Amino acid sequence: MSDHDDVRARADAWQSAIQGRDVVAAQDLLHQDYALVLVVPAAVTVDREEWLRVLPDYVVHHYEVHEQFLHVGNDTACALTLATQHATVLGQDRSSRFILSDTWLRGDDGSWRVWRRHSTPTSPMQMPRG
Repeated sequence: MSDHDDVRARADAWQSAIQGRDVVAAQDLLHQDYALVLVVPAAVTVDREEWLRVLPDYVVHHYEVHEQFLHVGNDTACALTLATQHATVLGQDRSSRFILSDTWLRGDDGSWRVWRRHSTPTSPMQMPRG
């Protein structure tokens, strides 16, 4: 399997883990230093521990990818995605169109893990915290 195909498969598995609220699967896909980073409407960084803690309360009702670009080089990969999701997080609406930028790093074991997700909603909203 090419690195490109491997990262694409891991990215698909991560989205499945999110939609399935599968903490165990997500743990294998997240880098130990993973963070979700937002800048709109205010700067927020959600570390790996908090993200995993909130995952069971992240209910995705619908998710659609409009465009996605994946670039792979050596031990780093970047995915830029335009997607729409209808979801609730900790009971709060988190539905919007989002621009997502994911950075994947290849670990010493050869597995790709997502290190950062930069998420920007096209309509400003507050980020529920857990």
